[in-house]
Amino acid sequence: MKRFYSQFVFNIVLCLIIFAISLSILPQGFLPALRQYGTLGFYFYTFHIFISLICSKYETVKRYEGLQALKLYLRSWIYTSGLSLLLIYTLQQMHLPRKLVLYNIFGLFIAESLAVLFRIAYQSAVQMPDEKEKEAAIPEVIIPETEYSDEKRHILEISDSILEDIGEDALFFIAQFIDSEPGKALILHTTNRFNILNQPKGDFRKVVNLHRLNDVRYVNKFLEAINSRIPVNGLMAVCAETKNQRKARILAKYPPLLNYGYYAIDFMYKRVLPKLPIGKKLYFSLTHGNNRVMSRPEILGRICSCGFSIVQEQKIGRAYYVIARKTGEPFYPKHATYGPFIYLNRVGKNGKLIKVYKFRTMHPYSEYLQSYIHSTQGLNEGGKFMDDYRVTSLGRFMRKLWLDELPMFINVMKGEMKIVGVRPLSQHYFGLYSPEVQQLRIKYKPGLIPPYYADMPKTLEEIEESERKYLEAYGKSPFLTDVRYFFKATTNIVFKRARSN
Repeated sequence: MKRFYSQFVFNIVLCLIIFAISLSILPQGFLPALRQYGTLGFYFYTFHIFISLICSKYETVKRYEGLQALKLYLRSWIYTSGLSLLLIYTLQQMHLPRKLVLYNIFGLFIAESLAVLFRIAYQSAVQMPDEKEKEAAIPEVIIPETEYSDEKRHILEISDSILEDIGEDALFFIAQFIDSEPGKALILHTTNRFNILNQPKGDFRKVVNLHRLNDVRYVNKFLEAINSRIPVNGLMAVCAETKNQRKARILAKYPPLLNYGYYAIDFMYKRVLPKLPIGKKLYFSLTHGNNRVMSRPEILGRICSCGFSIVQEQKIGRAYYVIARKTGEPFYPKHATYGPFIYLNRVGKNGKLIKVYKFRTMHPYSEYLQSYIHSTQGLNEGGKFMDDYRVTSLGRFMRKLWLDELPMFINVMKGEMKIVGVRPLSQHYFGLYSPEVQQLRIKYKPGLIPPYYADMPKTLEEIEESERKYLEAYGKSPFLTDVRYFFKATTNIVFKRARSN
């Protein structure tokens, strides 16, 4: 009951603040507006509190997670605002100032949403997310002093300042790769790509940078500069701090309770703000890209997008080291976005690449990790990658409710997709199919609702067979086949709770 009363009182205070702000913007001033509209505001917010109680928005017996709370808050706001606007229209109260109505309705939505987002950030600080467990699978390196050979010791003595900065274990780990293959190595401790571009081409086969990528303003340009200075099959070694390592550092640095509050603010500033269209410009104007937060999938994805393949990744102390091999030229992705709305290149009809619109459910640059994830993680039942750490916590929630796929209706309206059909695949996934099924797939448009939900296959071979049966039936009777698969898939989704991970 303590949680109930604390949230109940907090919501009342929040409502009072929103109403006071809305009155202060009216031309007649706060007090005259309060006398004129105070009773109406009392009715509106009392109604909102009543709706919130009906929707069980305030925790009593069960403790809601942040995303569950967001859903409950959104539901109560929709009921309150919808019924209030209906009453205004029914009772012909059209004389009410439009600013007053809009500021209270949308001000309430924004204030409560921010409160829940802050709560999610706080819970993220208190409870380590799933990505933490997956990232912990990267073992820490602890090398006994007795394992250092005289041949390695001369490498450790190249710079006392660098040695103090990164530690002997890290330098020894990198030295193993430096010595494993012939060729001259360039060792740097810089955030400026011009220190790399000033080096002559062809002089080095390996480039090592011992400064964190988190402090590099243009990370991709920096990695592209390294790519330009080494030949194909040349090695690169870089280090960074992952978002979970940053979290552990913050929680250890500050006293209990204060550390969680600090991390929640840091999460909003360093993780949420850069993903907003306007917020991104504000964030980089304030920080210049210094001490940015990057997840493990983003770090690996950026490296792969710049023409490298991952050789080794290792957590050593509080740093994360990656050894990569140059495989070709950078991809130079155009219009890359950090934001919640993305588009992905997928194989469509006649093998043409189409841009499929979605809400983001993975960390940025995860698209470039498909080959690496497939080689290291493999596939589970349903043909998805096993233990796919690229998916965010919010992304898992959105996938369960198919919220991430709502923008795909844009592709339907553009005529690139239809309602029922095989899912549009990435080039990597498409390459896993047999040539026979590939040719069948590209004869028709892909769809939103795949035959997967009608047959629920478990392995890639079963998925291929399911899609082959659908495509052959569709070729003979397009309309009836889509109707049959639509109702069968809908039945499995609604009543049997069929889900794709």
